[in-house]
Amino acid sequence: MNHKRISRTRRRLAGKLDRAAIPEHPFRGRGPRYLVDARVTAACAPSLRVIAARLRDDTAVLDEDDLGEVRRFVTSGDSLFFGQDIMAAHVEANRLEHVILGIDAVPGEPQLEIAV
Repeated sequence: MNHKRISRTRRRLAGKLDRAAIPEHPFRGRGPRYLVDARVTAACAPSLRVIAARLRDDTAVLDEDDLGEVRRFVTSGDSLFFGQDIMAAHVEANRLEHVILGIDAVPGEPQLEIAV
């Protein structure tokens, strides 16, 4: 892949992350009110924004497999992001943030608390 194509792919994924970090307006018709629960969006938004910023940094070297994981998290209907478990989605978004930033998780490090 050439540099221009990689850069464009990363910017597109960053845009998806930015859109995923904004809570949806509820549907008024039949079916589910939200594709993504607004509480899950709020819990994951900080990590998604950090990942998006990192993707826009052309000097950052990122692994294609890690980018695939991030893409699946915000686009695959069976990911934790589309579920109802707020804490599990938050933990996964935080894990992905650490992966993209290249930070090893510190055992025993306190987790962020989320007001529900």
